[in-house]
Amino acid sequence: MKLDFVRGHMGGNLIILLRGDQVPVGRELDAAVKLMGANYLYAHEAGILYSTEKPGQIEVKIAEPTVPCFISACGGFTQVLGAALIETDLGDLFGLNREISPAEVVLHTDCGPTALSIEFKDGKAVRIRTNMECFVTECYERGVGKMRINELEVLRAGKFLVINAESFRQVYQYADFNNWNGKTRKALLDIQDQFMSETGEIEPNVAVYDWQPERKGQMRVVFPHYVQDEFFEPSCGTGSVALGLAALAADELKDITVGENGWLTLDIESGGGIELGGPDLTTLEMKIENNQVKSAVFSHSRVEITAVGEARF
Repeated sequence: MKLDFVRGHMGGNLIILLRGDQVPVGRELDAAVKLMGANYLYAHEAGILYSTEKPGQIEVKIAEPTVPCFISACGGFTQVLGAALIETDLGDLFGLNREISPAEVVLHTDCGPTALSIEFKDGKAVRIRTNMECFVTECYERGVGKMRINELEVLRAGKFLVINAESFRQVYQYADFNNWNGKTRKALLDIQDQFMSETGEIEPNVAVYDWQPERKGQMRVVFPHYVQDEFFEPSCGTGSVALGLAALAADELKDITVGENGWLTLDIESGGGIELGGPDLTTLEMKIENNQVKSAVFSHSRVEITAVGEARF
């Protein structure tokens, strides 16, 4: 099999993009998972792109390798795709208007319509804003709120287990969210197993955060989705949205100013490696009404296309 691909990352969240018209029907998940493996392109998620015959509208299937399965949404995928539509031939393939910035795109995902606004200059994407409203709705449908697991208060935001690092350290004094020693990993896995058992979630999705930024953010985060297999995402778009929902449910946003239009902005340090925090910024904008998030838009400070080519297997 030969498949054209584009590879990129959002703050270390590794993404590959594939053309759906080249993937044999019935082999979509197998092909995507194989290409995400260490012997091939290695990535955290893969997006398979299908033409809708409507300019600027793309049908997508998003695969992740840990279960493996198709997932409803992936913020990093949307950011890398936004850059690829400007900087590679994918823009021509899907009829993107690259004459006027920002370019507007609608992705048809398993979560629902997802709008991208892509600012660009001189053929390079400068900023990609992803509207994650459908994912917000999905999170609330699954459940958002506090839980207690193994003497630790945690938060659920849809399929995400969200953990305040300071609370974790109070229960597990040996916790190390920079080097991730064995005891830290074992404690997290035990909590994750219990969380998934109680909620019925089958995908491993974890966000660990605190309010001790080292650079320009207000908080910092890392996404150790499955430490048993070294599956860390330094940045995660859906995880950042889940973090915002969880922080609101925990009443941790009361010191953040909400604008007159009801929108609140969080700058979150993430990216670069497995340590808590990072050199990059995820900017999360949330529309809040009646103490709930109604819509969320995010962008990331570092999105790069790293390879374009043909994969053979």
